[in-house]
Amino acid sequence: MFGTFEKTPKKAIAYYRHSAEDKQENSVAIQRQHTEKFARENDIEIIHEETDEGKSGLLATRPGFENLFANWVENPEAPQFDYVLVYDVSRWGRFQNQDEAAHYTYRCSMQGKEVVYVSRGFSDKTNPLYSSLETSLHRYMAGEYSRQLSAKVFYGCVKVSEQGYSAGGTAVYGMARQLLDVNKNPIRILNLGEHKQIANERVTFTPKNDETTETVREIFHLFVNKKYLIPDIVSYLNRKEILSASGKRWGWSKIIKILTDETYIGTRIYNKTWGRLKEKSHANPRSEWVIVPNAFEGIIDEDLFKNAQERLYWILPSNWRKGIRAKNRARKFFLNNIRQWLLSKGMTPFEAEKIIIELPIIFAVKLENKHLIQWCFLISEKTRNFDEVLSISVTTDHKQIIDEFFLIPTESFAVTDYLILNKNSSTYYNCKIDKDKIEEIMNHLVSQIKK
Repeated sequence: MFGTFEKTPKKAIAYYRHSAEDKQENSVAIQRQHTEKFARENDIEIIHEETDEGKSGLLATRPGFENLFANWVENPEAPQFDYVLVYDVSRWGRFQNQDEAAHYTYRCSMQGKEVVYVSRGFSDKTNPLYSSLETSLHRYMAGEYSRQLSAKVFYGCVKVSEQGYSAGGTAVYGMARQLLDVNKNPIRILNLGEHKQIANERVTFTPKNDETTETVREIFHLFVNKKYLIPDIVSYLNRKEILSASGKRWGWSKIIKILTDETYIGTRIYNKTWGRLKEKSHANPRSEWVIVPNAFEGIIDEDLFKNAQERLYWILPSNWRKGIRAKNRARKFFLNNIRQWLLSKGMTPFEAEKIIIELPIIFAVKLENKHLIQWCFLISEKTRNFDEVLSISVTTDHKQIIDEFFLIPTESFAVTDYLILNKNSSTYYNCKIDKDKIEEIMNHLVSQIKK
């Protein structure tokens, strides 16, 4: 009497992702096999596939993933479908922020498309809280896998770098990458884009000994021995039509980059910047660098490099500005602590401010390189009324603003308004004080002011 009504199968788009660091069981072929089996068992028709082969899941900027949304999920002219089938949560992405993974799932649900992880099956509609918690846990585990893998790679690179070898990257201008065999004997020079083929081979650096190497030597010679200024060196090289590492003309920044690169004295440096897991990179403080002196043959000698650093410091305004900012931060931080300490002693805010203005405290930026550590402390005439002055060492490291304290007799400044304090001097050892002595010294200085 009535016609036979056939159940219309649901339709889906399948998304597969496989990256270089993933194991074989996560290959696209295996993902497709599991997904197609799930679709058959649940009467789902897969009408299209999007694939990202060799793409990291840390970011959403993957061609297949972007096409999934642009051409299908959020395209009103796309054929109708019900599901987005993904093998598991990690194939959707190894986002470091779980909210990012949820964001893309939400965009699907807003268009009436359900994201289904075939390794788990459909979410339990009768217990949505449990399903949500389970998905959140899997998202965290997917991100944690990348974090652990990144940490293992990083510490492996640190170990290689501590031995003085390259952990990746290109050679600087004038240098080449030297391939070493398992016994650390030279094999050959690696060309751009070439890598070692055997795991226990190593890569180090060596002078190219060509015109680029001679240009590096000439830059240091002109700057240190001939007293050329940076613009003069730029003009000199461009006039001679010598090209930079990029194959273009020279500029200020390129000259400064060469003059400050410790690679040219054979020093291996790693971890100068942090930029793992596709996150925004930032410069690390020198205290976190892996530094190995004399790791390979340099282009210039250490004395020439040292002289270049000293001359650069005095002619570059950026160093002065950085030092001024560091001193201002340290002064504000330290005096705020003194203010709170004085208030805890029962002083009024007015009395505390009056004391702080009179305190004989001076600050100096710590100038540090491989060969020398020193400070230049300046003293005012008002401060000379005290027998001693609390002198504070300031660093440009944002994590450690203040690192050392000195109690220097004012007579040490003699007739000048400044004192150059070297770390290897007797004044350094005689005047250095421990941090736990600061309160005792402050009590002494405050008593002098009250008198």
